[in-house]
Formats: sequence, structure tokens, C-alpha cells
Amino acid sequence: MARDSCNLKSSFKSVSSSSDDSDTSDHSKRNGGLRRNVSFSSLEIRSYNITLGDAPTPNAISLDWEYDPSATEEHQVDHYEHHRNENAPRRNKQEMIMPPSHRRDLLMSDAGFSMRDIQRATYQAVLCAKQREKTAKSVKLGLQPVEEVLEVLGKTKRRFSFGKSKHH
Repeated sequence: MARDSCNLKSSFKSVSSSSDDSDTSDHSKRNGGLRRNVSFSSLEIRSYNITLGDAPTPNAISLDWEYDPSATEEHQVDHYEHHRNENAPRRNKQEMIMPPSHRRDLLMSDAGFSMRDIQRATYQAVLCAKQREKTAKSVKLGLQPVEEVLEVLGKTKRRFSFGKSKHH
């Protein structure tokens, strides 16, 4: 399966966190804790390839783990926020939804996956989702240990049945 580049962008870079022990504000005293402060000084915009996703939806698409360091852009947060609306205004929730047909087209044309690859990944994702649902129900009902024992016994039985000859 080929994984050509279809770039999507994201990522904050540096984070600093501090708590101020000298803060004696009424709010801090009432909550019995320290005042926390988080700030971002710069951000990186990275270009990631896309790959088949593992969500149980048609044509699931995910960002790949690897990115192109040479295409990475670094900006100061204040400068970026001041100029971002000129180049790329914020999208609303509806504008961020990618229809399944578009995801399929991206996976096939830009990332090099076949329709069979996509169908196989979707099938596997649905199987995993069903297994998670089954596990969640059994945990909720307190059946988890019973199912684990049955699973081990089933594997043991299969292992012994594979060792037998057909001629016996």
C-alpha cells in the first residue's frame, strides 16, 4: 500500500505551566489549592500524511504518525493569532465534517489505498467496535472473569485439536 502525501496541518509546540505559591487570593484560599497558569509561547504547524483510520465508520481516515520536519512552520502564538483570520478564517463545526465519499477519494488518490484496503480496514474496525461493546457489557454485568476463562479454554481446545492428525 502506498502512502503518498496528503497534508493536513496541526500542532501546538511549547507549553509552559506554573503554579504561583505566593498567590493568596480569596478564590485560591476557598478552593484550597494553588492558582494554576498555563501559557503557549509558540506553535508548530506540521504536515502529516493521511492513512486508513480505525473508527467504525465508512472510509475512516486518520493522520499518520510521521510528518515532514522540513515542511514544519514555527510561529509565535500572538503573531499567528493576529494574522490567522487574514489567511484562514476559523471554520465552524459543520464545515469541518468530511463526507465519506471525500475521505474515500483522499485515501485512494492521495494516499494510494485500494477500495479493497479501505473495505478491509472498515470491516476490522467494526469487528473491534463490536468486541469493545461486548466487553463493556460483560464488565457492567460482572461477567468479565467468566468470559476470560472461557476464552482461555477455547484457545487451549483449539491448540490441542490442531496437534491431532487427521488419520487417527
